Amino acid sequence: MCDAFHVDGSLRDITVTGTDDTDWNQVLRHLRATADQLTWYHGTEAHDIGRDDTENPIATLEDDHVATLGVRYGRTWFSAHLPVDGIEFSLWPDDIEDGAHVTDVLRFLTELGTACDRPAVLTAETVTRHHELPPLITYTPSTGTTTHR
Repeated sequence: MCDAFHVDGSLRDITVTGTDDTDWNQVLRHLRATADQLTWYHGTEAHDIGRDDTENPIATLEDDHVATLGVRYGRTWFSAHLPVDGIEFSLWPDDIEDGAHVTDVLRFLTELGTACDRPAVLTAETVTRHHELPPLITYTPSTGTTTHR
C-alpha cells in the first residue's frame, strides 16, 4: 500500500491549494451533490445534510465556536474542523484498510479538486508550514491526473 496510508499515529491532511474560507460555499454545494453522506457536528448536535438541503451550516457558525463537517465517500470518512483558513480535511491512515478505501480517498481528492478547480493534495498532518511538506498524493483538475510518491 502507498506510504500515504502507513499507520504512524498521525493524521493525513487533504488541502486544496490557494483557497480561503470564501471557497467553502462552493465546496459544500459540490459535496452535497457527490458525497455519499454529509454530517454537520456542532456541539453535541449532529445532523445529516441531504442533497436537496439549501441550508448552509457553515454560514451559521458563530465566532469562537468549532464545528465539524463529516464527509463520507464509500466507506471512508473525511473531517473538516471549522473554522479553518482554506479548504482542509483530515483522515486517519489506519482507516484505510484496503483498495476500496484507497479508491474512496482518490475519489474524494478528485471531487474536492474539481469543486475548487485547484489541486487537492494529501500530505502528512499539516500543523504548520504545510506547503513545505512533500505531497503524498496530488489530484490536478486542469490535467485530470493523480500523482503519488
